[in-house]
Amino acid sequence: MDNNMMMRRRISAYDFTIWELGIYLDTHPQDTRALNRRKQVQAERAQLVSEYTSQFGDYITNSNEVTGDRWSWIDNPWPWDYVSDEPTPV
Repeated sequence: MDNNMMMRRRISAYDFTIWELGIYLDTHPQDTRALNRRKQVQAERAQLVSEYTSQFGDYITNSNEVTGDRWSWIDNPWPWDYVSDEPTPV
C-alpha cells in the first residue's frame, strides 16, 4: 500500500471517530470528556489532512466541527418546531 492510500485510510479512521463521537454526543450533550476527545480528534485529523495536502494536493471531505464548549447541534429549534402561518390541512 502506498503512502497516499495509507494516509487516506488514516483520515477515514479519524472521520469515523468524529462521526461516532457526534452520535454519542447527540444523546449525551453534557459529556465534556467526549466533547474534548472529539475536539482532539478533529485537531489530529486537521494536522493529518495538512500533511496529506502538502504531499499529495487537496484532500476534500466534510465533517461536523465542534465549536464552543458544548455539543450544540441538538439545540432547539428543531425543523418541526417552526410555527407556520398556514392553516393545517383537514
